[in-house]
Amino acid sequence: MPRPTPQRWKTLRDVPIFLGILLSLVTACGCASWSTWGERGEDKAADRLPTLPLRKIARSIELETRFIQIKFDPADPDQLQSMWQWVDETVVRSEKRSLINRNGLRIGKVFQPDRLIGRLESLKAEEVSDIVDTFLASASVSSHHSEGARIDPMRIGKRNELPVRLPIEGVHVPMIYEHGEVIARSLLDPTFLFAVTPQQGQSSSEIRLIMRPEIQHGDMRQDWVTGDAALRIDVRRQSWSLDSLEFELVGGEGDLFIVSETATRRGLGQMMLGGKNVDQMEQQTVLLIRIANVPTPAEKLSGSR
Repeated sequence: MPRPTPQRWKTLRDVPIFLGILLSLVTACGCASWSTWGERGEDKAADRLPTLPLRKIARSIELETRFIQIKFDPADPDQLQSMWQWVDETVVRSEKRSLINRNGLRIGKVFQPDRLIGRLESLKAEEVSDIVDTFLASASVSSHHSEGARIDPMRIGKRNELPVRLPIEGVHVPMIYEHGEVIARSLLDPTFLFAVTPQQGQSSSEIRLIMRPEIQHGDMRQDWVTGDAALRIDVRRQSWSLDSLEFELVGGEGDLFIVSETATRRGLGQMMLGGKNVDQMEQQTVLLIRIANVPTPAEKLSGSR
């Protein structure tokens, strides 16, 4: 085997140098590409992805409720009769209205709100002047009912609960007249409320409020209920649903409705809306319900995008 010439040895000595330079270039290029991925690569990827608009929820139906406590004079049961001259009670069907009245409730649609509210203001219970009574009133323990206004957003077909008084401690026996007979139950710590379910009316600007009186009672119980996505645990009390007394209020934005006791106090109406103030004087709670907002078709469409 011939010995390499000095020239060939020189070439072989250059090979490691060449390989080292080549490896350095590859490494530098590789590092450059990885180091810029987080900056340039992500930016380019972001440029390729479409920009999704923020989802906006369509405006909900809004129901405003106001509780007004007024004086009740047992010697003058007709003192409230004057306010019904500005109320249309025929919005509830005749048969249903008769049954509701038999149970001590009176319902209607107000067509002159200013005059009705003015009359209610004149019948309001006297303001609490004593310091102790003022404290009790502010602590919400002076009465079984709340006073003031609130606005609740609601969705079509979704059940909502509208409590009208605090639980009544102890065992009580509400008596309900239905199907031609009186039904009574012994209930522990009963709470009176309306289950409210909005439904679409005959036009886009009209809604129907399905209202059903209910009495929740007893201790809290845990149960499984089906939600929109999966099962969830729900803790609630037992409920006596008064299906026969369910009624419907139909109206549009701004319409006002009233729920109160009958002139002769009795049955469900007295237990639901009757009570005493801090001076242990008899009083009544008048419930005003106003449809504060009804989404327009344009708002529904824009909210669903």
